[in-house]
Amino acid sequence: MSLVSILTTAEAQDFSDSYLTPPESISEEILAPNHRNVTLNTLSPDGEYIINPIRSGITPLSQFAKPHYNIAGLQIDKRANRSRSLTTQRATTGLELVNAQTGERRELSVPGNITVTNPQWSPDGSKIAWLGHTDDETHIYVTEVQSGNSRQITRRPLLATLSNSFDWTSDSRSIFTVLIPQSRGDEPVRPDTPTELIVRTTTDGENRLRTYQSLLEDRFEGELLEYYITGQLAKIDTQNRRARNIGSPAMIRNIDAAPSGDHVIVQSIRKPFSYIVPAYMFGWTEEIWDLDGESLVTLRTSDPNKGDPDEEYMEDKGRRDIKWRPDGEGLSLLVKPEDKDEDEEKEENRDDDDEEEESEEPEIADRVVQWLPPFGDDDQNVIYESEREMNSVAYSAEGDILFITERNSGKEELFAVYADDTEETYRIYRYDTDDFYKNPGNISYQNTSSGQWAVRLSEDESSVFLSGTEYFEDVEEDAPRPFIDRVEIESGETERIFQSSEDYYESVESILTSNADQIVIERESSDEYPNYWHVDLNSDERTQLTENQDYNETLAKAPRDRFKVKRADGIEFWMEVVMPPEWDGEPLPGFIWHYPREYDDQDDYNESIRRHNKNSYPRIAPRTADIMAKAGYAVLKPDWPIVGDRGTSNDNFVWSIVQNSTAVIDSSEAKGYVDRHRMAIGGHSYGAFGASNAMIHTSLFKAGIAGSGNYNRTLTPLGFQSERSDIWRGLDKYMQMSPIFWADRLDGALLMYHGEEDQNVGTWPTNSRRMFHALNGIGKTAALYRYPHEAHGPAAEETLLDMWTRWVEWLDTHVK
Repeated sequence: MSLVSILTTAEAQDFSDSYLTPPESISEEILAPNHRNVTLNTLSPDGEYIINPIRSGITPLSQFAKPHYNIAGLQIDKRANRSRSLTTQRATTGLELVNAQTGERRELSVPGNITVTNPQWSPDGSKIAWLGHTDDETHIYVTEVQSGNSRQITRRPLLATLSNSFDWTSDSRSIFTVLIPQSRGDEPVRPDTPTELIVRTTTDGENRLRTYQSLLEDRFEGELLEYYITGQLAKIDTQNRRARNIGSPAMIRNIDAAPSGDHVIVQSIRKPFSYIVPAYMFGWTEEIWDLDGESLVTLRTSDPNKGDPDEEYMEDKGRRDIKWRPDGEGLSLLVKPEDKDEDEEKEENRDDDDEEEESEEPEIADRVVQWLPPFGDDDQNVIYESEREMNSVAYSAEGDILFITERNSGKEELFAVYADDTEETYRIYRYDTDDFYKNPGNISYQNTSSGQWAVRLSEDESSVFLSGTEYFEDVEEDAPRPFIDRVEIESGETERIFQSSEDYYESVESILTSNADQIVIERESSDEYPNYWHVDLNSDERTQLTENQDYNETLAKAPRDRFKVKRADGIEFWMEVVMPPEWDGEPLPGFIWHYPREYDDQDDYNESIRRHNKNSYPRIAPRTADIMAKAGYAVLKPDWPIVGDRGTSNDNFVWSIVQNSTAVIDSSEAKGYVDRHRMAIGGHSYGAFGASNAMIHTSLFKAGIAGSGNYNRTLTPLGFQSERSDIWRGLDKYMQMSPIFWADRLDGALLMYHGEEDQNVGTWPTNSRRMFHALNGIGKTAALYRYPHEAHGPAAEETLLDMWTRWVEWLDTHVK
């Protein structure tokens, strides 16, 4: 297979349409086997083991090339009846269990030629279920933890196009999932001769929809979509592999099974389909089904979301935060009281001159409700009432303590309520949400015997735990420090039981015990690669669990600098510089890699960098711009602020581009990093938009690299990024910002690349084709590489190797 390459006048470079491979100094960074490192991310219910997915390297192009449909905003692997992402993501080929206290590893048995996703512990921790993918189909497998043996439990393949998950029952015996219907029939075939035309009419009112890709085109595509998203809900017995069909096949987008296994919340798409929005914005219905597939109650419904900001598409009957209770006793939900009708209002407000009202009952704004099977009107119990609207409710494992979050007037409060005495509330925290540095963290949860999440209580059930990160105002002096606080429920007394050290970033990955005194952290610093550690908070004893290493270490530890840049208009921003590992101190050709972001003013920008972590280790990925340092370039990675009053920052887009470019080059030259006469600029997506504008509105760059960009804002006439005005109210702005209207002013050689199946909003491949057509027509130096089967971001191994080959050759030719 070859890529599509189109070129103009730069003949010194290899413009072959075959896939190329860069020198080993570059390819070793792209292909570095970091997938060999251990990742601990799925803790067993008892806290003894953590799953490590055994991964392979970068996905080959052959996986991306498998036949698929782009339809209604979905990408469907039609051969395997699953989401294409399950086929193209980096493959997990096995599973390991890692002892959370010792780091001892034990590999589980996984059949060959299968990739693994979605590993999920059974509630009792004795088994792990996971999705196994072959070229043709997807099945559920179950691994016995004690023996390590795995077996397939589904006889029929899954339909994993919309819903690609599954749910355990609390007895750890059964699994709910969506299968391919038994009598599905053949895929619809488009007739040779059309039987209908394509019709579009405008909707009522203004409809400021985004420019979505791959929407339904006609009636046939609607039939095709229905075929690939209609599945059979089933309950699978993991011991005898029997599947019980539940109801008739439906276009199921999500399921949530009750711990008892007797009921399922089913959310399904309903017709009519829409031709103007993707499938995830279609109308839907959410119901509770019994095991016969009978709908016991409709929880919520939604009409197709057509983009009207004034339209209420969802009808929820005041129901929110709907979930199964962790104690297995029915459903929990928040419900606002129904509005009173006019007669009721008059009755309540009627004056009674003969009777003096002694007290006024507080008006109830919200309720926590328990809804028991069979979910009739008489099966609802009010657990707690509040005069203020609640945002969410969580429970202890036994359901006897409620933890309620309220947000009002910029304040957030979390308080506890005992179910047997709801008159008394106990504040866990209250803070001003605008006070970034006072965030108390998030309450800690643990898995329960029912398979549901519940708030973690200490062994004596007197305390809860908050986990968060403390930030500091001087980010260059003080790094973020993750923490765990113990909060006594009734007194509100808080004790910090863990905090990351000042010199390392130690993130809390897992809490192993009820008392939160045994934890797993990931520990790193600016020069120490991340590894996992077990920490005993009672003795402060630490045990290293992994020996992960950096396979890009030479580049990660190359000379680096971070400093502040000041524009002529006084705006200051930060930049990181990466020099080649063997840099001799002489100025080098420079390569700026950037992404424009809008800010109101200096304070707004300063707020955006509050999470900067000076103790973070430099990660190198296959598309990280740092790799260009191995080719002998100074890599400049500045923030790229576009500054203007709220809603008007793009009025200053070109000005900011010029100011940023000048300030970055001036400051880098002053520090001896770059030769300002040998500069290039690059970016991906909105960064491509910025790079082409920088080459048009300045004369600072010999070359540029622009990936998957938009070069013509008239193709997004209703807005883009954070731009509020449409093209008719902001015509001058749209024109000024669109590189294609100023292509004759391009100074330097521009390399563009684009994935042929880019599904991102606003960056259709036609942008690059038309921009190249313009540059070619007016005699500019440019090249365009169109990568088959790639989406918005290049991902296949062959594509990444080729892309870096072209980049290096392009800059060597036009900059060096």
